[in-house]
Amino acid sequence: MRNLREALKTREALAPDPDAVLAGAHGRIRRRRAQRRIAGAAAAVAVVIAGAGAGMTVLRPSNEPESIEAAAGATDLPVPAPALPFTVGELPSGFELSSWTVSGSAASGRYNGYYGNYLEISVGDFPDADVGESGIVTDLAGGGTQAKVRIAPDRVVSVLTKTWQIPDINMLQIARSVRLVPTPVHSMLRSLRAPAGLTVRQWSGDARYEYLTLCPHEVPAQSPARSDGRCYNVSVNGPVPPTTTRATTTTDVPAPMVGVKTVRRILDGGKVLMVDTEQGQQAVVEAIAASAVAG
Repeated sequence: MRNLREALKTREALAPDPDAVLAGAHGRIRRRRAQRRIAGAAAAVAVVIAGAGAGMTVLRPSNEPESIEAAAGATDLPVPAPALPFTVGELPSGFELSSWTVSGSAASGRYNGYYGNYLEISVGDFPDADVGESGIVTDLAGGGTQAKVRIAPDRVVSVLTKTWQIPDINMLQIARSVRLVPTPVHSMLRSLRAPAGLTVRQWSGDARYEYLTLCPHEVPAQSPARSDGRCYNVSVNGPVPPTTTRATTTTDVPAPMVGVKTVRRILDGGKVLMVDTEQGQQAVVEAIAASAVAG
């Protein structure tokens, strides 16, 4: 027993310092806890990244294209060239088409003559039950004459003038000479493309200005297309005279309303193109504008 006490007393000096042992133990514990936190954070980050990728796919609106390239890829359908859906067989000498409008099943053309005289010829489903194939002629208040003739069960021709009193028989002859044969009209655009879901609801033009409206199928056909925010409006303004600055050219183009998505381009020949929409997609606006080629 005495030998055991002496041996323990001899080895007491070799025992490690308790404070140092505790400090080392606490240090190892802190390191292990830090390592576990880092590993847990890395795993959480991996989960978040995976979840974010899935969330972006789920939360992305189905009607929003991923990029302009995606929208442009959907614009492979050319917009049909404008044409009046009728042909006038007899016009007074010197009268030529100066402006036109096509809107659904209705269309009209203005034919200018000498000394400010003009004719407005329209074809549509006018609510005139008393108009027959023989036609009627009406004197307008304030001067002018209008002749109407039914050329099909659902089509009535109207010929109107306010500046020159053409004999009634000639007005009726003009109306009766109208046939439902398309007449191509000059467009300031040689090419224009739009997504397959858009159709032309209205197209108007003259020598210096063009305006067309493209609407999705869900927009009612009978509603005023221009006032529906889901539609896309395309306007082309003709080149200005050489003496006029480009700044003046921009004033000729209607300024879009606040909040409207719009793109403006200068086409070949100095023509100014503007595409805008209120509730449509900016990517589609850009794709339509990029596809336009001046005529």
